[in-house]
Amino acid sequence: MRTPRLARVATAVVCLLALTSSLALAQKPAQTASQFYMKYRAAFDKAKTIDEILPYMAKANRDQAQATPADERAKMFEVVKMMNKLTDVKILKEVPAGDGATLTVEGIDMDKKKSTGTVSLIKEGGDWKIGKESWSTKA
Repeated sequence: MRTPRLARVATAVVCLLALTSSLALAQKPAQTASQFYMKYRAAFDKAKTIDEILPYMAKANRDQAQATPADERAKMFEVVKMMNKLTDVKILKEVPAGDGATLTVEGIDMDKKKSTGTVSLIKEGGDWKIGKESWSTKA
């Protein structure tokens, strides 16, 4: 009579281990602000329309972009893409700030000059979003 009980206990243990393992795999590790920004940069570089990067933008920025008439939105995005055409983007520093983080970044601009930038990221609904991004190149 002990064998069926032992089998049930063993089955329960195996099920518990399987459930625990699947939960551990289902939980993705928290993404850092720097990891999010580099993912955004890759999406930005490939994007053909602003709609492709809207999911990365903070709600206020997204709302502003979506409020722009469609024909103007395309032109605006072309200008933004041209002004932010950077290569070799690197994150120099990540500083947590309240409900977000500030990144100090650098990259190479279209004229092959080093450009530095500051990126403000915020958390919305537990996800990182682009708040503000500014770049400058010294002559």
